[in-house]
Amino acid sequence: MRNSALLLLIAFLSFQQLFAQNYPENPEPGACYIRCPIEEITEIEKVITTPSYFDYKVVPAVYKTVEEQVLVKEASKRFEYVPAVYKEVTDTILIEEPIGKITVIPVRTLDTFDVIEIQPAFSRFESRPALAGCKSLIPGDCDVICYVVYDAIKKEIPVRKILARPTITREKQKPRFKTYKRREIATPATVREIEIPAEYMTIQKRVLVKDETVDSVEVGAVVREEVIQVRDVRNSGSSDGYEWRKIDCKLLDYNVLPIYYGFNSDVLDAKAKAVIDKELLALLINKPEIRVEINSHTDSRSSDDFNLDLSERRARAVVDYLASRGIKRSRMEFHGYGETQLVNHCGNGVECTEEQHAKNRRTEFRVLPR
Repeated sequence: MRNSALLLLIAFLSFQQLFAQNYPENPEPGACYIRCPIEEITEIEKVITTPSYFDYKVVPAVYKTVEEQVLVKEASKRFEYVPAVYKEVTDTILIEEPIGKITVIPVRTLDTFDVIEIQPAFSRFESRPALAGCKSLIPGDCDVICYVVYDAIKKEIPVRKILARPTITREKQKPRFKTYKRREIATPATVREIEIPAEYMTIQKRVLVKDETVDSVEVGAVVREEVIQVRDVRNSGSSDGYEWRKIDCKLLDYNVLPIYYGFNSDVLDAKAKAVIDKELLALLINKPEIRVEINSHTDSRSSDDFNLDLSERRARAVVDYLASRGIKRSRMEFHGYGETQLVNHCGNGVECTEEQHAKNRRTEFRVLPR
């Protein structure tokens, strides 16, 4: 009874896991699919680093100069025998009217940083090496996948914020006056009247025509364009940024590249490059959603350390060549296994034919999801 309950629980959990993986809809019998991230597109986001504001400019006051006749000595009468008696007085006259002085207090800003998100957080399933020792012939029985979560990537953008906008103050100025002395009659003359004409003085003064004013000038905002990469999910039904794409099942297994190297050499000749162009370069160009794993092996007729280094250099040579043809290195990984994965019995100290040793000298590749 306990065993039956345990089997039912295991079956239920397996069904739940299968359902949660969001496998391809309407798959073809016998077809293979790889889970790939949706292609990224470039978007340009405009960031305002300094907002617009109004600056102020003071227009000076306008004056005109005028002349005015002022009386400095009144007309009088002089008598022959008794002259008139005068007294001196001081008068004050306004010679410059006051203005309202305008002072501009400039804008105060602060240089700081705004944080923008240039890549949203995402998660995906990532493949891991198959379980060691798996003897099942059914594809996928021994596959291992892990659900990996990647945090969002953010970037600090320098911006300038306004702490205080420009303002103006107005202060009333003092008027200007001028004093002058004049003589006025204290006692008029008597006896014989003699007319004494009045005396005048010409004084220049500045008359305010137009007071100081302010002109406002708009300072435009400073805008900076930021280029960001986002996943193009507009034409995809995916909600997690991934989609399933059909692929030849043979490419998921190790495929031998029929390329040959010189003795103890990792240099690719023209024939080897032509094979790589046909087998790998065309595949990577036509299917940008995939990655490849490239492994190289040697036979056992040198030291273990030498063969391990040689195989790694040969695998790297394939990757370097593909990178020179425009394939991103992030889409390729390589390993050198030396003589650790022989396909026959021709190990150290075993007599074998050249044909048997040649089967162990091989370079292989297989397709991986991105």
